[in-house]
Amino acid sequence: MLKIMVIRTLIDNYVWLVLNNNKCLIIDPNDEKLIIKFLKFYKLHLVAILVTHNHYDHTSGISILKNIYQVPVYGPKETKYFNDYTIEQNNIINILQCKFIVLSLPGHTKYHIGYYCNPWLFCGDTLFSAGCGRIFNSSIENMFNSLDKINKLPSNTIIFPSHEYTIKNLDFIISNNISLLNNIFIIKYYKNIVKRMYLNKVPSIPTSLYLERIINPFIQCTNSFYYKNKFIKLPNNISNFDYFKILRSKKDNF
Repeated sequence: MLKIMVIRTLIDNYVWLVLNNNKCLIIDPNDEKLIIKFLKFYKLHLVAILVTHNHYDHTSGISILKNIYQVPVYGPKETKYFNDYTIEQNNIINILQCKFIVLSLPGHTKYHIGYYCNPWLFCGDTLFSAGCGRIFNSSIENMFNSLDKINKLPSNTIIFPSHEYTIKNLDFIISNNISLLNNIFIIKYYKNIVKRMYLNKVPSIPTSLYLERIINPFIQCTNSFYYKNKFIKLPNNISNFDYFKILRSKKDNF
């Protein structure tokens, strides 16, 4: 039976594992010592490593894990020095009786990708709960288009980001009174829920696309779904993309 487990690493990284009985794959491994301990404790057999992009906190564990477990690495063009298989948009990986469809999600980095196995999306640093990734060596246009691509997935999509930034992102929304659905009360209410989760050491991710459409202004800026909805209000008749740029710039300086 397929299920997902998580290893919390570094300060706020989430390393996701997809399991089928005692076999597993791992996404964006960093702290190899912690991961090896986890695999031994749960008696898991690693069969593959999937990578979303080339940042150190997503790749630093790959070489040692690959050497110890002799498993293939799947990743985008920017991680080709680790890859056994360099993959791109619409490639399919059949593993653990699960079909992973590769989505090109540039923006955070130039060749960032995600992995979609209905209803799960492993999106790396593209989308966070109530926020989105910073722009490094790509463009704001690419990030906007990548979020638009995610927002066209089914509303029941379960989203697995690689970091836990939810409180910070909600603080940004509340501090700037950003509420395209006029639902700032809901945002504040949800922040209280997440704070209680933190106190009980319960992660606020994975999240769902349905929830992000309610709380995440970066997602709300994309997709014509919203512009058919009379409750969406963009200030001063600004375009959705221009407002997205303003939000991303504000968040960079928050």
